[in-house]
Amino acid sequence: MTVESLLFTGRVASGKGEGARFTRARWARDAFIARVGIDPFPGTLNLIVEDPEGRAVWARVKESPGIHLPAPDPGWCDARLFPVTVAGREPGAIVLPAVAAYPDDQVEIIAAVGLRAALRLEDGDSVEVAVSGGDGRSA
Repeated sequence: MTVESLLFTGRVASGKGEGARFTRARWARDAFIARVGIDPFPGTLNLIVEDPEGRAVWARVKESPGIHLPAPDPGWCDARLFPVTVAGREPGAIVLPAVAAYPDDQVEIIAAVGLRAALRLEDGDSVEVAVSGGDGRSA
């Protein structure tokens, strides 16, 4: 299934603080650069998708193959990447970890810039995400 120009809105939320460690791991950073052309800012923008329409779009995105990000060893988990545009202007990629207990409504986004600062976002703010090329191809 190809995901083309799907939009959803999420509410900004604080994460567990693990995003910076992950985005700075040499293997992950190299993979982000190679697979989606992003040298990631340390950390991720965490969103919670609350509205039913947004959850339906997010579910559709998750059903697509995305861009596979294999973990180098059992200490890490595989993930899938989905290229996005955040708030109509900032390119990024959703990182969806292959973790059984990962929350259904949570979205983590990497970008070359700190999205909170660049978009002046705070916890509770709504932000629109446009997903394209969810199977790894440009839409």
